[in-house]
Amino acid sequence: MKLRLLTIAVLAATALVLPAAAHADGITATCTAGGLSTGCSSSWYTTDVTVSFVLPAGSSNPQGCGNQTLSSDTAGTVFICSVSVSGSQCCRLDVTIKRDATPPTASAIAADREPDAAGWYNHPVKVTVTGTDATSGVASCSVVTYGGPDSSSANVGGSCRDNAGNTSATQSLGFKYDGTPPSVTPTPSRGPDSDGWYNHGVDVAFKGSDATSGIDSCTSGTYSGPDSASTNVSGTCRDAAGNAAAASFALRYDATAPTATGSAADRAPDVGGWYNHPVVVTFAGADATSGIAACDSVTYSKPDDPNASVAGRCRDAAGNVSAPGSLGLKYDATPPKLTDLAATAANQVVSLTWKDSKDIAHLAIQRGTATIYDGRAVSSFADKRVRNGTRYAYTLTATDAAGNRAKAKIVAEPAAALIAPRQEAHVKGVVTLRWRAVPKASYYNVQLWRKGAKVLTTWPSVPVLRVPHLQAGRYVWHVWPGFGARRLHHFGSLIGTSSFLVSR
Repeated sequence: MKLRLLTIAVLAATALVLPAAAHADGITATCTAGGLSTGCSSSWYTTDVTVSFVLPAGSSNPQGCGNQTLSSDTAGTVFICSVSVSGSQCCRLDVTIKRDATPPTASAIAADREPDAAGWYNHPVKVTVTGTDATSGVASCSVVTYGGPDSSSANVGGSCRDNAGNTSATQSLGFKYDGTPPSVTPTPSRGPDSDGWYNHGVDVAFKGSDATSGIDSCTSGTYSGPDSASTNVSGTCRDAAGNAAAASFALRYDATAPTATGSAADRAPDVGGWYNHPVVVTFAGADATSGIAACDSVTYSKPDDPNASVAGRCRDAAGNVSAPGSLGLKYDATPPKLTDLAATAANQVVSLTWKDSKDIAHLAIQRGTATIYDGRAVSSFADKRVRNGTRYAYTLTATDAAGNRAKAKIVAEPAAALIAPRQEAHVKGVVTLRWRAVPKASYYNVQLWRKGAKVLTTWPSVPVLRVPHLQAGRYVWHVWPGFGARRLHHFGSLIGTSSFLVSR
């Protein structure tokens, strides 16, 4: 390196200082440095220099013209060669040589500013070397801008160069450098509440990592409104070198309950505004942010109530539940009661009796397939369009206001209550009277009349009476049932009246 610099210096130029009387055939000089001979240069030499003079022809009395070697540093040593030609001094040559073979001293190296944070640099820093040189002076010193790579033991080296081209030993500066922001990861305190939505406040911590200086601090955040289908929580982390990086946690937030806006039954009422079997009520709702996920479908099946109410709610996608909505309805799934149906068959009449509940709105009675009554609720009915000796089947259907029905069936066969003798029959001699027994009767009162006058009254305990020796004529007889002791005179309804003729 020194040899190359010397060569450049030697070839650069040759400064010849000639006296005023110099002429074309005057003295010339050659400098030899590093094994190369060339014209002498006004630049700096960094090795020993030998100056050789070439004298003109006919020269005599040379002064200082011998080969002279310069081996010490100097800011400028002048070599003078003068000669006489034809007995007089004619020529003189001054050669000035500058030599500096000593490298400069790099005395200091320093950054252009203090570290950015906690002893760390986090963006490019300029490092400058300063130095001294005793002879040729400092021409330049290193100025290095360091911008990476990141390292906790970064090092920048630099040197100085003097005007002779000598380079100082390297000075180095060690420091910590981290110009890379940390990586930041948001971490929510819990997962979404429902279907990717949060419905109440969520804390978000931000965690960082840094490969060089390490994490110094991270922020945290909380989101608790307003409702939004697209929002975020932002946070930062800072490393020890002062680099900061931001990140955000995207979320969907809905903390507002939906509204139950309506309800509808799956069908119209069954009868007269009443439902008489289970009905499904479906609710509808609205939600401004996450939207409705589902609304209740409620089946109502009890209890019976003219003022029944069905309640239901809606749920949005975020899991919020509405206040209940309601639908009022009339419900009755219980049939009315129709019990203790009884039939009393008499002469050309069948009397029907029963017990019924107060909720019966309509009653129909059928004899066989014919409807013989169709109207409001009653508790008895007499069918007088019957014939004795014919068996009849009766069906009673009771219907309440909700359309629920109760049925009861019974069979009856009408016949004359007074069995013998038959109505207007002709008899002779002894007459035996027979009639239908009445349940729980302990005796009977039998009266026999002829021509509007009572001819007999008696109290047999059985439904038969033998009457001898009646006069000829037409008789009418009546029978009543008696209950309990005879002295109490507790009689039931007339069993029947009939007539017969006694002939001679």
